[in-house]
Amino acid sequence: MKNRTKIKVPLKYQPMIEEVDKDSDGYWAYSKPGFKFADMECHTAREDSQVDLLDVIRSLAPCDCKECASEVSGAAV
Repeated sequence: MKNRTKIKVPLKYQPMIEEVDKDSDGYWAYSKPGFKFADMECHTAREDSQVDLLDVIRSLAPCDCKECASEVSGAAV
């Protein structure tokens, strides 16, 4: 997991996250293939604060969408 912020992501979620970043639009998190942010039903989360992003990160769950299935299995989309 790449973390370009000072957010302390709990260890149990780190294997599910590709990257955590911050820019002028807020805080971002990107899930690894096979996982999604269940609260948002997507693979990318953006929030205005670190606290809000951590809440979304805690919603990480397995994902079985076509995109994840093909990336996890190594097949082309």
